[in-house]
Formats: sequence, C-alpha cells, structure tokens
Amino acid sequence: MATATPIITQVKGLSGSEAVTFLRGGLPPRLLHRICEYIDANLEQNIKLDHLAYLARLSKHHFSRAFKRSLGVAPHAYLIGRRIDRACTLLSMTDMPLVEIALTVGFSDQSHFACRFRQQVGMAPSAYRWTHR
Repeated sequence: MATATPIITQVKGLSGSEAVTFLRGGLPPRLLHRICEYIDANLEQNIKLDHLAYLARLSKHHFSRAFKRSLGVAPHAYLIGRRIDRACTLLSMTDMPLVEIALTVGFSDQSHFACRFRQQVGMAPSAYRWTHR
C-alpha cells in the first residue's frame, strides 16, 4: 500500500509558527486555517461537527477524516485542546473565578471543565493557577 507524500506548509495560528504537515487526503491549508480560526473565535459556543463540515462544504464523515489527517487529532479533540489552551492563558493571566473561566472557554460547567483540564494538563485548574503565576 502506497503512503501519502507529505506537503509541508505554514499555517498561522496553529501551535505558534511551527510548520504543519499536510498529507494527501487532508484539508487544504487555506481551508484548515479558516476552520481553525472559526473554532478559536467561537470557543464559547457549542460548535457542532455538522457546522464545521458545512463551512468546509464536506460531509461530516469526509470532513472528520480530512481534519484528522491534516492535524493528527479529531475535530472534537482539537476543540477541547484549544479550550484548555485558552483556559491556561486565563488561569495564569487573570483572577477570574474558575466557573467563569469554564463558561468563557465553552465548557457547560466547572465540573466538566475541571475533569477535562485534569485529563489534558495533569493537574487541577486551581493548582495550575498557583504554579503559573
């Protein structure tokens, strides 16, 4: 079975200024950048896979596969990761209450936020706040 030839390109806003590998079968760089910008701009919203696929003008299944092929993670995992990244910034730079941060970054409640935060970061949000001040 032949493997896809990688195409290296730069996409601003994805993990700083690192180059991201795009494989055949993934989303075009411009479209991927637009989708990622949409996610970042709407983190507090309930972003559905249906809507992301609609923005890309692809079926849900095709969009999900192409997104994962492009970034190495499923759309939902990417969304959760971006929410956690934004929460880390808010935790270290503001004195906002945890419940407010949870709602600001798009989690339904503080409990869900704390659970996902611990899974991704390895410590509770409050512990992260105190170690990153």
